[in-house]
This record gives sequence, C-alpha cells and structure tokens, in this order.
Amino acid sequence: MVKNKKAKNRNQNNSIKINREASALLFALAAFLSAYVFLVQDKSGMFGRAFSKVLIEIFGVASYILPLILLWYFVIHIRQSVKIRERIDFIWSMLCMISSSILFSAIHSIFESKVSGGWIGDKLYPFFKELFGIKLSFAIIVTITLIFIAKLLRISIAFSVYNFLKKLREVMTSSKKIKIQNDIQKIIVQQKNESDFFKQEPIKPNIVNKQEGAEKKKKVALLQSVVKQQTVASSDFSYKLPHVDLLKNDATSIFVTNKDDLLKRADLLRTTLADFDIIAEVKDIIPGPVVTRYDLVLSPGTRIQAVSSVIDNLSLAMRTASIRVVPIPEKAVVGIEVPNPSSTIVGLRGVLESGAFKNSHSLLTLALGKTTDGLGYATSLASMPHLLIAGATGSGKSVGIHAIILSILYKARPDEVKFVLIDPKRVEMPIYKDIPHLYNPCVSAADADIITNPREAAVALKKLVAVMDERYTKFAKGMVRNIEDYNNKMTETGGEKEFYIVVIIDELADLMLVVQKEIEDSIQRLAQMARAVGIHLILATQRPSVNVITGIIKANFPARISFQTTSKIDSRVILDMLGAESLMGKGDMLFLPPGEARPVRLQSAFVSLKEAEKIISFINDQNFPRVYGPVTAEVDGKGGFNADKEKGSRDLILALQLVNERKRISQDLLKANFGGSARATNILSLLETEGFITKPVGTNKWQIDFEKIKQYLSSIESTESEK
Repeated sequence: MVKNKKAKNRNQNNSIKINREASALLFALAAFLSAYVFLVQDKSGMFGRAFSKVLIEIFGVASYILPLILLWYFVIHIRQSVKIRERIDFIWSMLCMISSSILFSAIHSIFESKVSGGWIGDKLYPFFKELFGIKLSFAIIVTITLIFIAKLLRISIAFSVYNFLKKLREVMTSSKKIKIQNDIQKIIVQQKNESDFFKQEPIKPNIVNKQEGAEKKKKVALLQSVVKQQTVASSDFSYKLPHVDLLKNDATSIFVTNKDDLLKRADLLRTTLADFDIIAEVKDIIPGPVVTRYDLVLSPGTRIQAVSSVIDNLSLAMRTASIRVVPIPEKAVVGIEVPNPSSTIVGLRGVLESGAFKNSHSLLTLALGKTTDGLGYATSLASMPHLLIAGATGSGKSVGIHAIILSILYKARPDEVKFVLIDPKRVEMPIYKDIPHLYNPCVSAADADIITNPREAAVALKKLVAVMDERYTKFAKGMVRNIEDYNNKMTETGGEKEFYIVVIIDELADLMLVVQKEIEDSIQRLAQMARAVGIHLILATQRPSVNVITGIIKANFPARISFQTTSKIDSRVILDMLGAESLMGKGDMLFLPPGEARPVRLQSAFVSLKEAEKIISFINDQNFPRVYGPVTAEVDGKGGFNADKEKGSRDLILALQLVNERKRISQDLLKANFGGSARATNILSLLETEGFITKPVGTNKWQIDFEKIKQYLSSIESTESEK
C-alpha cells in the first residue's frame, strides 16, 4: 500500500510538471503572437488588427507591455522552483497595465509627447492631477507603477534597497582602504628612495646638512607613525555588540495554560497510579513551554521505582509519547514530566532578555534555553570549563550550537573571544566564515576560515597545544595564575590582553574516524590544562558511542548536554544515566552542570538561519580588523610536530635503547616497559616502518638491524651533545 501511495504521488508530480511545461509553451506562443500583432498590424489579419486596435484604445501605449507580461508567465511556468499564483499574478498584471496607462497619459500631458495612455489613462490621470498636483502626482504614479511591477516580478523592494545600500557602503569602504594602502605604499617608496639616496651620496658633516638630516629624520619618524596609525590595534577599534532587535520577538509565543485542563490531567495521573496500587497526591503543577511537571507526594512505603515501572501505562493513559520521572529530594516529591498537547517555540531573544543572561558578566555566557517552568537558563563556559554535546539526528543539536555561538557574540568583542570552528560536515558553520571572531592558529588572521578537513583539524589542535604552552610561559613570567589575573594586570600596566579561544567541533565522530590518535591526544592535553590560559572546548557528535566519546574525553568533560538519543546505551554513554532516550526531540535536552549529580531539563533556544545571518551582517558591517599574532611552533601536515624540530620521537628512542640492551623485540617486552598494549603496538609498527626490524615472509620471528639502531642512537647522542 505504501508503494502504491508513492507511485500515485510520483504520477501526480509528473502530471503537474507536464501541465506546467504545456502552459509555458502556450504563454510563449501568446507572447510571440501579441508582439507580432502590435508590431506588424497591417499584416496580422482582420482579427489581429481588431485586437490591437481595441487594446490601444483602452490602454494606449501601455498595451505594448502585454507581450512582456506573457513572456514573464512563460518564465514562471518553465522554472519548476517558482510557485504558481495564477489569480494574484493576473491581478498584478492588470494593475501594471492600468498604472502604466496612467503614467503614459501623465507623460503626454506634462511633456506634450505623442504617447497616449488610452481611455483608462485619460479618465484616471485628471483625478491624480486634481488631488496631488502635476509634479507630485507624476512621482506618485511612477512609484505605484514600480511597486506593481516589483510585485509581478516577485522582487522584494526592501531587500533590494538594503542590498543597494550595503553594496554602496562596501564600495565606499573599499575605496577608502585602497586610498590608505596607496598612501602607505607611497610612504614606503619615499622612505626607500631617501635611504638609497643617503647610501649613494654620503654628505660631509656640516651645520646645514645636520639640520637637513634632523629634518629628514623627523619626516621619517612622522611617516612611520602614520603607518603605525594605519595598522591600529583591534582593542582601539570601536565595536558595537549586536542588539536583540535583530532577533524575532517571541513574546507572543508565551505559553498559555488552561487551569481546568491541568487539573483534569493531574486527576487522571493520580487515578491511573491508583489503579496500580500507587497512592499519591498532586502537590504542585508547574507548567512549561514544552512539558508540565506534576509534583507527587507518595504514600509512606511507596518506592520511586514503582512509579518508574508503570511509565508506559501512564503514557497510554495520558495519551502522550514520553513521560519522565524525576526525583526531587529538596521538595520530598516525585516529579512527573508530561509533554503538553501543544508545545511553544522558545526563541533565543527571550533567553537573551532574561535576567540569567543579562546578570552574567562572563564573556563566555551561554544562553542554553528555558527550564520546564519557562525561566531563561544561562551559564558560563569558563566555569565548566569544557562542554560535551550529543544527540541523534534531528534532535536539535546543530540549532543548539548556533544558539551557543550567537550568545557569545552578544557578549564579547572580537578581540576578547575568538572561535576555532571545525565542521567536517561542511554545512553548518560556513555562515560564520567572515566574522572577525574567527581564529585559526595555522594561518594568518586574513586567511582564517572554517576548518573542514580532518587532518587540518588535527594540525590546528596541535597548534593550539603550542599556543597553550606559549601562554603558560608568558603567565609564568608575569607571575599570574590564569587569564583573568593576566588581563587584570595588563589593564593596570597598559599591556596587551589575551583573548579567550573557544574551539567548537560540530561532528567529532568524523574526525575520530580519520585521525583518532592525533585528535584524542590534543583534546586530552587541552582539556586537562587549557582552562587557565583561556582555551575552552565544545565537542558535539550525533554518535555517542564509546569509540567516539572515549573514557579520556569523558573524564575531562564534566559538563554535558544530551539531546534525544536513539537508545538507553547512548544516554548512559553521554550522561552516565538513563533519561535522554525519553526526550521529545526538537530541542528538548538534558544539561548536566559540572559537579551536579542530576541533569536539568531544558528546551533549547531556537534561532533561524535568517536571524543568524542578520547578526553576522551587523557584525561584519562594522569592518572590525581580524588581528592576532602568529604561532611560533611548527607542525607537519599529518598532525604531529615536525620531526626535525623535535629531534625524533621519544618513544622511538627509548624503544631502540631497550632493543639494543635486551637484544630482542616482542610486543610483551614493549608492553611491560611502556605500559599498554595499544602503545606497544604503535611502537612496534613505528620500528617496522622505520626499517629497524623486519619479519621475513614465512616466519613469525622479528629480525633486528642492530647496526642501523646503533647508528641512529649515536646520531641522536651527538646531536644532544652539540646542544
């Protein structure tokens, strides 16, 4: 039956497509015939002459617009992506003809031209002339005609004006930048010419030449100060944080509760539990935008597990998909979260305007959403210090990541917080590629972009480890403990502050498939040590398996967000408890704060792509300079540090020393000395790759090249002695 339905839908789509193509051909033929009738009236026959004569009598010169309108109908029908609006398009076409007729009558009256507006123009133009006067009526008629044409052609006037002003501003800004660059180039050329002049023709010292030299030095210093002013620091650049008016006002979407319905559902819940010999009384009813929580006081001796065991029966009685039981020790009640018959969208604007977000002074404040009782919920990434996000496809994970990024953009300047965005899927992050907050330690500030290649991501994370080490060295010299103390000290002394770095990986599973070892090692080091220097990680995946979210990653990510998962196992992997499999999807999530034993249920803030683009356009229009210093450490293309810089792998050297000492090699030997079978296997593979050991075909015994090992170790010792 499903196949028949699909075949029926396919046949309907094909018939609609054929009808549109046939209509397009008819309109093309009509456009050609009408143009032929108007242009060659004498040869168009009796019907053609009568048709053209009647239209010209009624609409005047505006009749010649008819072939163009019919041609536009042909374009609409031939383009399958355009929606057909037959009645509306016919109305706009008639209005275009009428307004054009009035316009030609106005031109005939004002400029005494030979064009005529026909009977309609001659009758309606005097009305505009008497009402608004000659000049104002002409302007009004032109405006009305352009509006009708735009409506027919489906052109947004506001959008067109906005794009025109934006392009004009970009042209003016680019011309200003070109002028500044030309001035700087002239200054550099002038400095070079002056320096070449002094080198080629040395002047004997006397009083006059000393004065001229002093003047030239002053001039060069002045020119250098001009160049310095052109490359102004980003901290001195004025910047405005985005305003909430860029987001859709969700005040109208505040959930409305019906007291009688809530009481009926509470009574139904109580009676259903009584049918299973569970005596309980409803103490509180807490309605929310998506779910309503009923707080129950159980009779003495009733176990909470008894309520959990009848969840399916409660769902059947309440006629809802998923019910969640939550013990609330502080109130000595058991909360039962029941989805509302109709949910309410939680917009990002409502969370940004909440007191939780406004009262937070952290630059890394995250507007996560609203609680089950409708209150805005915000927290700081700096206190987590890293965040792990997981959820099935379509559960709202990507929208939640957009809300997190935008909430930070609402709090921080580009010189205060920067993002390293890693998006192997290549579909979610491209809208942020031009923001001045973007950061990539592998390239210069001007070339920073979204990282999509897994190996480039591994290199970038390795570079971030080098950035972390550089900052620790800098903080140790300044005798400060963390980035907050360092920035406070720089504020007092007038030095340059350090910015926070937020690393967001949208799909960790794709990276782990390609470069698991490099990614896991870098994430482990950053998660363990990077908090103090202002580097924070946000990892997201739709496959929360133990192969992706390993024990090392989980141990360093105490703060976790779980959207709806497909199984109880996935819920245990991400939250170490059940519950995520019972969520409703579409932004329904559980947030486990660091140090808490029980997660908080939230409805994630929704932000549309158009809203995000408005905020990004507001930021980009300010032309804030993207400036950051280079990273001195070098990393190779495979994600590891350069071998020439590192003087060989430490594990390789230790393994070669062990083999040279024991005169044998085996995995058990390496495992006993290096503590781990995985590490021993990697070292064994490395020794074979480098040619220190070989295994001939037909044998299971390793052959060791002791001569090559001795040469390698002696070269390492000589290199260290030269240091």
